[in-house]
Amino acid sequence: MGVPALARLTADRGRAVLSETEDADQVIEACTGALRPHSLAVRQGGAQLATTLTHVPLQDASVNLLRYGAEVTVSSGDGVLDDYLLTLPVAGAGVFRYGGAEVLATPGRGVIIGPHREFEFAFDAEWDQVIVRLDRARVESVAAALTGEVGPVHFDVALAESVISLDGLLESAVSLVDSATVEHRPQLLWQLEQVIIETLLLAQPNNRTSADPERARPVSPRLRQAMDFMLDRLGDPVTVTAVAGASGMSVRSLQAGFRRELGTTPVQWLRSQRLERAHALLAGGAPGLSVTDVAYSCGFFHLGEFGTAFRSRYGVTPSAVLAERR
Repeated sequence: MGVPALARLTADRGRAVLSETEDADQVIEACTGALRPHSLAVRQGGAQLATTLTHVPLQDASVNLLRYGAEVTVSSGDGVLDDYLLTLPVAGAGVFRYGGAEVLATPGRGVIIGPHREFEFAFDAEWDQVIVRLDRARVESVAAALTGEVGPVHFDVALAESVISLDGLLESAVSLVDSATVEHRPQLLWQLEQVIIETLLLAQPNNRTSADPERARPVSPRLRQAMDFMLDRLGDPVTVTAVAGASGMSVRSLQAGFRRELGTTPVQWLRSQRLERAHALLAGGAPGLSVTDVAYSCGFFHLGEFGTAFRSRYGVTPSAVLAERR
């Protein structure tokens, strides 16, 4: 495992969006579509771009392999930002400026930036990178489930050493794309994304999970068992008694554990996961999908209640999210 292995797997499993492309406007358009709006400038006079971009879409995330082939500067554009970009260098060096922070990135020293501040990256000609794009709403929703509080997430720009554990999780996610396993259990990709985001939130210093050490620590094995039991049954009626029994706890111990370790209740946590799953399905905009289908598949059997809860969480209606992706 490791970033080089992840890069090779991404190249093998992904879709080639750009291949040795020299046209800067074409590069900007493609990278904006796969990643985020930005501007691009070649730093060497007379140098030519030779940009390759390979894209692997997951659900609320994507894994991308990007090499410019020249010394370039990438900076903030005019569009709205709605993502977090986790950059894992493969070769070369790059200076990342995000807000007031400046970090040198090289193989083994990655970075993460959010959607909240202006950015500028300066890359040498050998720069090659895996970029993981994470949906802003999903990251903030997972943070809310972990801490019981809502709001933006601000990560430290330089990646902590413990975040290296994400390499294996990302390899697993890329390997599952278009597999027979996911065809039969499409929720697996969503669940794996959940683990990736939770791992990032707990391993990488940030303003949300790092503020309270009690909440930032990994959950206990029995609580994780309870969470996995509920995640496997998002579309089914689930009782607290059944969850407690499946995890070897009493109802009282289960509820106390959720409050102590996650700052919420099992019912609230399950509702949050169902809403996240519903948002992911609607944002995917699969052909023939309806709001009713999504509600039922995520365990909401009262459409009015689903619409109210969804709008309260995301600020838009389920139908509006579905319409945006069609």
